[in-house]
Amino acid sequence: MKTNRKWLLGLFTLVLSMVFIISGCGSNNNSNSNASPSTAANAEKSDNGSAEQTEKPAEPVTITYSQWGTAEELQRTQELLNKFMEANPNITVKLEGKDWGSYWDGLTANAAGGTLPDVFKTSYAFIEKYAELGIFKELDGLLADNGFELSNIDESLLGLHKYGGKQVSLPIDANVIVWYYDKAMFADPAKNPKGAAVPSLEPTWTEILDIATKMTLDKNGKNPGEDGFDADNVVQWGMSVSPGSTMDWFLEPELWSNGAKLVNDDGSLALNTPEAREVLDFFIDATKKHINTTPAQIEGLGGQVNLGITTGKVAMNPGGSWNTTNFQEAKVDYGITYLPKFKENKTVVQPAGMAISHNTKHEEAAYTLLAWLAGPEGQSELAKQGYSIPANKAASDAYIAKVGEANKIFLDAQQFGIISPFTVKKTDLVWTYGEQSLKNPLAGDGDVDAAIKDLESKLK
Repeated sequence: MKTNRKWLLGLFTLVLSMVFIISGCGSNNNSNSNASPSTAANAEKSDNGSAEQTEKPAEPVTITYSQWGTAEELQRTQELLNKFMEANPNITVKLEGKDWGSYWDGLTANAAGGTLPDVFKTSYAFIEKYAELGIFKELDGLLADNGFELSNIDESLLGLHKYGGKQVSLPIDANVIVWYYDKAMFADPAKNPKGAAVPSLEPTWTEILDIATKMTLDKNGKNPGEDGFDADNVVQWGMSVSPGSTMDWFLEPELWSNGAKLVNDDGSLALNTPEAREVLDFFIDATKKHINTTPAQIEGLGGQVNLGITTGKVAMNPGGSWNTTNFQEAKVDYGITYLPKFKENKTVVQPAGMAISHNTKHEEAAYTLLAWLAGPEGQSELAKQGYSIPANKAASDAYIAKVGEANKIFLDAQQFGIISPFTVKKTDLVWTYGEQSLKNPLAGDGDVDAAIKDLESKLK
């Protein structure tokens, strides 16, 4: 019996030793188990920067993605998410869609209740407001650890999705402000008796003023400045702009074009400088000379200054890249140039973005979705839909293949985008106080100095 005990003790010792050896090997193979998702995901990379396939598949996970939009827009988003889930079968994404107004109310309520979606759509105009609520996860570390190629996105877009110098959202699409004109009107001798040329690709305001004067007609076919011109009976206007009611997407880039600003870095109004007043006086003078529509005339033409050329009574107007759909529906043969400039080409790019909730419990999956939607794959799929301009230049070819070479200007114009993030004060200025105070004075009807002083007091 003693001999058997020794044999059993030896066998037990041998087995125990093997257990320790196997356990030690297992520990070495999982050295990243306590690392952050971004670090773990990059522990083993191939030469092209993509994560290698591990022996054990990732555990299935379900995350939420929320955005605003119409039923049609949400359907297009669902199509993109389906593409993503095909490429990432272990991640299920549930889409939560709302209309614009209830979306932001819901996001505020979610922030207060700690029930934010894992990934959600953002607007450049509300970055500061929601950053101050603390709902965004800062992305710089995740983007760097995962090698996301930020150079494919213009700084003018990235800058509008930063807070405190940190990237809190990634741009995914880019509405761009440009200058439109009615080709058919310029080609019609009855509407263009002076033979005005269409605007050049990079028009100056001096050029546009000359064109607009020739394209403005009274009921007798006379132009402003000609003897007998009847200012009370204008039947066709050379252009339609309303700087006082389009401060964020038209007046601001024009101010920048002349070396001025709409607001200072401290958030105060910046309209009382010589450079800014030169811009304001230019538009006041153009309206007083009757080559530009007044606010009342804009209302009579349908109420939307960016759709002036759809009336057949306006030769040129500024507008967004989204307006091409309006022009196509109105069967307008339109041309496009960059916004007219005073000194430099400038425009506004209005990018929506994607953010990750600060308290997501699925950071790795949330980042995977964010990077796909803002990266080459998701952006190319977005471009193929033909409705949105991709923010990522890696999708440029796919976009042009879908919409045609003529719309390449929307991609090219992004290089002229100003970097002027919205603050809470600026939001109030451009969408509330500004229009109330400046719409009529900037059309020559009212006291501009008094309007500026009024705005300065409201922004303190």
